[in-house]
Amino acid sequence: MINRIVELAEELSNERRKDPELVSRMEIAAHGQFPRFLLISPINRSSQDLQLFGMVMGDAFHGTRVPRMPLLPPDKAPFLFGGPAAYNRGFPNERGVILTFEQDEPEDVIRETLVNIVLHPDVKGIPILVFRVDYELGRARIIPHGKGRNYEAENHLIARLRRPDDLNADTLVLICSDSRVHPPETPNGVPMAIQTLAGYIPKYTGFDDETHQLNEFFTEWLSTMSSSRHILIVGHGNFEGEGHSCGAALESLNPENVKNSFLRYVISELQVAATQFESHTSVNAEDRVRSLSLAIKEHLLSYPAVREFAETSLSDFIDILLMDTVSNILSTADI
Repeated sequence: MINRIVELAEELSNERRKDPELVSRMEIAAHGQFPRFLLISPINRSSQDLQLFGMVMGDAFHGTRVPRMPLLPPDKAPFLFGGPAAYNRGFPNERGVILTFEQDEPEDVIRETLVNIVLHPDVKGIPILVFRVDYELGRARIIPHGKGRNYEAENHLIARLRRPDDLNADTLVLICSDSRVHPPETPNGVPMAIQTLAGYIPKYTGFDDETHQLNEFFTEWLSTMSSSRHILIVGHGNFEGEGHSCGAALESLNPENVKNSFLRYVISELQVAATQFESHTSVNAEDRVRSLSLAIKEHLLSYPAVREFAETSLSDFIDILLMDTVSNILSTADI
């Protein structure tokens, strides 16, 4: 399946080069990113949300929520939510934070998420756009709330709705929040995705934090012990020579230069995790992405549910791929 995913990425890249608008976006992507939205999606709907709202390259920076669980306060979810929100604050064209919920998620999950999201200092003053979504029909309804809204942006998003492609619930992708890179499509539909800075997740802590929620997700997802379950770690950077490196990986080379204290905590964690897999400290972001990918794989295996599945699986179900930031072409990792 890996070879086919790599082939699909190249085919889609070639198709994008035939669309003048997407070519223009790729040219912009070579110099940086200017997303309008921070999109916080449940893991199982992350890829579909991009299609649902017609988000293409550069439109949305991404964070992650565990499905059917409330978004935790930023101090308990520094990697799934806190870091992406802090990084997003530096972009000039913010129109809102988008939160999506599935049709059957409880009202208290939505209420608690709204309470917790405004605790992040870098979200204050940014409109929050909340939708309950029917993914099968490609429909969504706006959820009114009193935490600050942007009615024009809400209606803009509703007008763009389209039915997303089918979900491939057997494949989970760990990929960067970067608005220029999207989870790669698979032969069986779009995958589930955890989107964080550099695609990073911390080691399992055993505490009541985001790692506990992640292990609950992994436990449910891997409970069938299906041989078709597959995790892809996708690191991105300037691998095709057209520009641009992973910003989080680049900053992790010198985390002391990060001014935002919340973001500096996350970036420093990336540095510590990556250097354990480096015989010499990385001197560029692309080398750092490679070592971070190894750290992410090790951290995945610290989660009890993932470790148990790996110990009983007949083959390695975690693979690493590298994605070029601009072309989104994939290659098997040379690590």
